[in-house]
Amino acid sequence: MTKLYFILLSCLFSQQVFSQSNLDTIEFSKLVQYKVDEDRFEFGWLGNVFSGIPCFRNYTKNKLQTKLIDPKTDSVIYTSTDPEINGLKIITDKITLDKTSRFFQISGQITGAWESVIPTEFEIYIGHRIDTISDITLSPSLEATVFYNGKKLDTTVVLDRVPAFYMTKLQKFNVSRGTKNLKNSNYKEMLFNISAVIDDKSILVFGLSSRYAEIFEIGKLLTE
Repeated sequence: MTKLYFILLSCLFSQQVFSQSNLDTIEFSKLVQYKVDEDRFEFGWLGNVFSGIPCFRNYTKNKLQTKLIDPKTDSVIYTSTDPEINGLKIITDKITLDKTSRFFQISGQITGAWESVIPTEFEIYIGHRIDTISDITLSPSLEATVFYNGKKLDTTVVLDRVPAFYMTKLQKFNVSRGTKNLKNSNYKEMLFNISAVIDDKSILVFGLSSRYAEIFEIGKLLTE
């Protein structure tokens, strides 16, 4: 009985060691090698927010300009300018990957947002990327008269098309508020802790409105 018990313990220990040996620690420098489209894509929705499908658009080459005109004097009140957009940046605490089970884990902090941002405003996904083209449209408004090329606008028109991608096979993850303050701020850190089974087509995206997304092709870590 004692011998059998010893054999069982030995088998369990061997299995545990074997399982642990499959768990690789990934350096952040390695993850950065699979970072793509830096400071290009902004978070939005495919169609509208009710679709629940995230869509990221690249407006960096769009040069459309709008003007607000006083109809009484025909003078320009306001002219739009290209907004200065910051990119989200992540600071990782730990990254691990078990290539056998394809189990991926990453934790850390998101930076690059405005100070008063709240956790629910972040959009973090793992999924598959589907590249597409997205229309930029202009529509009539009930609050003001809209003109396009000098004529009153009565129907929605397509002004331009920009590169975009949406995501399928989604896994969504939450952000939590930390206990430590941001540097030189009274606001707390924004933390993430992600665990997911991935495949060779998986990407990891950190998104936020009016910020460039962080995009990593994490599926390529499985085949390196």
